[in-house]
Amino acid sequence: MTNRRIVGPIAAAVIVQSAGNLGLHAVLGRLLDPGEYGALGAVLAAMVMLGVPLGALQTACSALIVQHGLGSATARRTLGRVAVWSLPAAVAVLLLAPWLRDFFHLDGWGEAASLAPYLMVSAVLAAGRGLLLGARRAGAVAATYLVGTAARLGTGLALAVPLGVMGALFGTVTGEVAALAVAAGLLRRADRGAGRGRLRLGAVGRAGTAVTGLFLLSTVDLFLARHYLRGTPSGTYVAAATIAKTLLAVPAGIVSAVFPKLVAAWPDRNRGRALLTSAFAVTGSAVIGAAVVATAPSLVLGLLYGGAYAGAAGLVRTLAVVAALTSGVTLLTNAALARRSRTGALPWAGAVLEAVLVLRWHGSAGQVAACSAAAVLPTLLAAAVLEGRAWLRPTPQPGRGAADVPATEEASAR
Repeated sequence: MTNRRIVGPIAAAVIVQSAGNLGLHAVLGRLLDPGEYGALGAVLAAMVMLGVPLGALQTACSALIVQHGLGSATARRTLGRVAVWSLPAAVAVLLLAPWLRDFFHLDGWGEAASLAPYLMVSAVLAAGRGLLLGARRAGAVAATYLVGTAARLGTGLALAVPLGVMGALFGTVTGEVAALAVAAGLLRRADRGAGRGRLRLGAVGRAGTAVTGLFLLSTVDLFLARHYLRGTPSGTYVAAATIAKTLLAVPAGIVSAVFPKLVAAWPDRNRGRALLTSAFAVTGSAVIGAAVVATAPSLVLGLLYGGAYAGAAGLVRTLAVVAALTSGVTLLTNAALARRSRTGALPWAGAVLEAVLVLRWHGSAGQVAACSAAAVLPTLLAAAVLEGRAWLRPTPQPGRGAADVPATEEASAR
């Protein structure tokens, strides 16, 4: 299957999802005062933080199917395991809800507790999408995004007025439930005789190291900004970061679609071409989006949030550039995962550097954004050098072929 047929449906669906997400934020940004909106943004970012490590599940499941094929028995067993694995984590989130409430300055325990059901549903959904992507069923995965977006917007907007922040959060969980229902229904139709692979927890953990580091690199600034900045500055940063980080949604969707291709291409002597075409698809979309936003940040802010956030134009421009750079790190991190390389842990170094910089300089939203840029750029350069050398070599390294990558009984990679 060509890159266009794989990437096209996913990219289109993620664009719709991103537009819907921005539209929801625009409405909520007008309904809530900046302080309340800052609290909502922090919880939504926490939901994404919980969901992105679950991208390790999607990555491992995708590699599993590349190696063994998709069968209904494999799908049932994998989704069941993931549901069991996510239960202790959901209980831990419930126990930590009072601390999360205080850290993010939330009004009630329920807002923090909503992270628990979101975690369980999103874990199983990530596994389901990974199984479908490994089987190159891009259209099916796109359907999960579209249905989830429609459910989130419908429920979130209907409940935001009477319930405020809690209503918006309920809408987010409802969207994940709807998307999971679609994925589960599609997986029930898989061939009963195909696929005998088994997902291993250790394989997911190894992939999670890289994926979590990547997410922290792209999001730690928002969490620290919410902690150090109060009131209007906090809401301003959340608004600017929401616009900028939305630019990463399409590249992230494209990465998930091309990752199985990278896994299969690594043993091939022409694997460099696979990396370059994937890089063009991933970073190209981010650069175009960042250019549009950076050219007219005031217009974007005005359309989405009105005049309350007019002073955040410079902040949006800076964070849009950071998002474009981060898309490159995203692609290279997944390339490292495809070849089972320790380079996949490089985003952790960038995230630590970013946290250290923000801890030192956090007097304003502009300082926090500058610290984010100062951490992402060297991370991208280091990843480009390391992965470029590996993928552009004429022959693969001995013993590092695709058979070593998938999370299976035979080879629990990553």
